[in-house]
Amino acid sequence: MKSKKFLALLLVLVMAISVLASCKPADEPTDADKPAETTTDEGKEEGKDDADLATANGSVDQMPTDGEPDADQYMNTFDSAQPNTLDPAKGDDMYGNSILLNILEPLVRIKDVEGQMGSIEYFPAGAESWDVSEDGLTYTFHVREGNMWNDGTPVTAKDYEYGILRGVDPRTACPFANILYYIKGAQEVNTTKLADGEEPDFSKVAVKATDDKTLEITLEEPTPYFIDLVVTRVFFPQKKDWVEKFGDTYSTSPETAPQCGPFILNDWVINSEQNYVKNENYWDKDNVKLSKYKVSIIKDSNTIYNALKAGQIDYAGVGDPKWKGQFLDNPDYYNTVRANPDTTYFMFNCNEGANTVNAKIRKAISISLDRQGLIDACYNGVPTAAFDFVPPAVTCQGLEFNKLGEGWISKLMEDNPDPKALFAEGAEEAGLGDPSGITIKLMGSDTSQEGRTSGEFVQQCLEEALGCKVEVDNQDWSQFINIVQTGEGWDIAWLAWGADFNDPSNFLETMHSKTAAYPTGYKNEEFDKLLDEAKTEQDPEKRCQLLHDAEKIALYDDAAVTPVIHRIAQVFRRSYVRNANYSYFSTMGMSRIFTSGRK
Repeated sequence: MKSKKFLALLLVLVMAISVLASCKPADEPTDADKPAETTTDEGKEEGKDDADLATANGSVDQMPTDGEPDADQYMNTFDSAQPNTLDPAKGDDMYGNSILLNILEPLVRIKDVEGQMGSIEYFPAGAESWDVSEDGLTYTFHVREGNMWNDGTPVTAKDYEYGILRGVDPRTACPFANILYYIKGAQEVNTTKLADGEEPDFSKVAVKATDDKTLEITLEEPTPYFIDLVVTRVFFPQKKDWVEKFGDTYSTSPETAPQCGPFILNDWVINSEQNYVKNENYWDKDNVKLSKYKVSIIKDSNTIYNALKAGQIDYAGVGDPKWKGQFLDNPDYYNTVRANPDTTYFMFNCNEGANTVNAKIRKAISISLDRQGLIDACYNGVPTAAFDFVPPAVTCQGLEFNKLGEGWISKLMEDNPDPKALFAEGAEEAGLGDPSGITIKLMGSDTSQEGRTSGEFVQQCLEEALGCKVEVDNQDWSQFINIVQTGEGWDIAWLAWGADFNDPSNFLETMHSKTAAYPTGYKNEEFDKLLDEAKTEQDPEKRCQLLHDAEKIALYDDAAVTPVIHRIAQVFRRSYVRNANYSYFSTMGMSRIFTSGRK
């Protein structure tokens, strides 16, 4: 939440947490083999699919998977920030999610189909198999024997049950509890206010470990894409005894983070590096070839490109044309191109006291942003302007949902030819006075020169179009999140959301009034109702229409958010890298990557 790289580093403002995260700073460079990989942008021509892009950019049409593994198996990668926590129930960014996929074991993972780049299949992980009842309501997961926690105790069905119930528990304040609402009783328990000292009634939640190896989950309604939800972090196993032992420090460091995945986070130097070693107690260790890998924290794009060129990291997304030319015709690298299901966007503060509480003000800002100008001036002309929140790469149960270059923001522009007048009208309604006396506070999390440059572009764009003042405040990631979470001191937060699963609801439900991830103050009962109806609608076309109607309310009627850019990833990998993830939705992490022919 994805997650690519917006401009050569935009400025971002991100707080999106998904996919679960799904999210991260809108402009940051990111590791291409993370599940919500947000690497760099590459221009995508309208009407071209991933295969066309591959041909047009000289990229491979098949990911290299063969070759004799090197004797010394290691990788060097990067990310641009550290997560605040490794707690699956409390984390809300992709930094943490990419770590959790490597140190924990979901019930199910999603992997690429060998020889079919872009195709995916479900891979039995923590569960060796699962059954679905004839009515589509009950899922029975058979938890496998032989997987162990790093304290030597076995991973059981009770650990998965506890992880889910902890996300449902309103005292946890899980930012993605809404993903669990598909489970019978989960929404009722999560939204019930508790008196001091009162315990939630978990007996109402249809999740039960019938024994150490069997987990039963019953849904409110049949949900065709439920397995896609199971791969997300709110379904990950957790250790009750460690939660009770460590309390608020649970999963804040390698020492307090229970681990049972293909790798162990052995060493963590905050804002410097993470070092992982192969987990010799992992059930599938024989298929994990890497013995170790390092993730360096690198924020600056030029530093990333230099590290890739010097062999200090083994792969990275490259969007800057000046750098791309150094890799394209170099036999030491191969590259892949694909459309990513993510959107960078402005999230508006709708709480009382914010300057953006009035919908006309938000609409005026939405239509005043020169998206193509931003792309050309700050992003080397490579991303694609976004006019819908749900990106074209996301489908609705196999049906096309949005088209590139079209969307509700385009219609909003057509119906409001004078954004300055609209802004002034909204300012008067909100009692803010003359627009020249209004200062819109734009929050970002990219403190680099590129971040400052893109922020200045938006500042100038909005000031000229609306006659107001714009104040840009870029903070480091952790501080940015803390400020945004208060719901005060900002009017716009610039975010990026990458899909955690392939469905429009993954984007739209971030604005549902019961979603705790964003304290924006936005609430529309009709919007909530449409999303709730879409959860239970069994006809794909009718469900698609419900979600389209909801998107119209959020973008056109209320302007609760406004999309900025859809991103395309062009990732360059060293020629010896094998079996890297291609699909955005892959959750295999580093478990299948290896090297062959490293010199």
